Amino acid sequence: MNAQLNELVLRLETRTRQLLLRHKKMQQQLEQLQQRLQQREDEILELQVRNEELEQKYAHLKMAKYIDMADDDIKDMRGRINRMVRDIDKCIAMLKVT
Repeated sequence: MNAQLNELVLRLETRTRQLLLRHKKMQQQLEQLQQRLQQREDEILELQVRNEELEQKYAHLKMAKYIDMADDDIKDMRGRINRMVRDIDKCIAMLKVT
């Protein structure tokens, strides 16, 4: 019976060591996964900041394009008015001649 007890104790010790090794390995894997998770969270934060910056730039570009279009419309309108004024001046000049 003493031999069986010794064998059981040895098996228990062996299993305990195996469990401790597994636990240690799992602990290392957990640490690695936590580091990867932290890296991904940092990347997400950086990308969110970058996204906000790009959205602001896009809004500014839209506004600049709108303003540029308004400037073109103003220039076009001024050109039309100038042509109309010249035509009116020609008409007035023709009326004065006759």
